[in-house]
Parts: sequence; C-alpha cells; structure tokens
Amino acid sequence: IIPLASLLGSATEAMSTHTGQLVGGLLNATFGNAVEMIMCIQAVKAGLIQVVQGNLLGSILSNLLLVLGMAICASGLLRKSQTFNAHGAAANMTC
Repeated sequence: IIPLASLLGSATEAMSTHTGQLVGGLLNATFGNAVEMIMCIQAVKAGLIQVVQGNLLGSILSNLLLVLGMAICASGLLRKSQTFNAHGAAANMTC
C-alpha cells in the first residue's frame, strides 16, 4: 500500500506541474485518497467492517484536527495576532 501511495503522489505532482494549480489541486483531491478507497473496498468485500470504520474515523480526525491544528500553530509562529475574514468564510456557505 505504501509504494502505491508514493507512486500516486508523485504522479499527481508531476501532472500538476503541467496542468496548473487549479487542475493540480483537483487531481490531488481526487487521487489523494485512492489508496484508502482501495483498502476500504477490499475490507468491505472481506467483511472487515471495523477496519473500514477505523479507516474512516482516522481519516476524518486527521483532516479535522491534525491539519487544522498544524495550520494554526504554523500561523501562530509567524504572526502575533490572527484575524478572521467573515465575508470570505461565508462565501462557501449556503443557507
């Protein structure tokens, strides 16, 4: 699984240098979790539902907590105070 993840990561990075930032970001978002999806599909076929649940929970927690926390810590090292743009955050909301 690790060599497949490395191969997919390097392939999407190489493609993003030729396609631009927007398409490169879409490629990373699309193929970034391909290894997890392959593993989940195989685990469901084998009846290992707890493995799939653990995989999904780990993915959600790492994206929500780890990435956000690292971004806040890195920003805190560079700046003394943080600002929040409510108009920019509301741009992606629908009510």
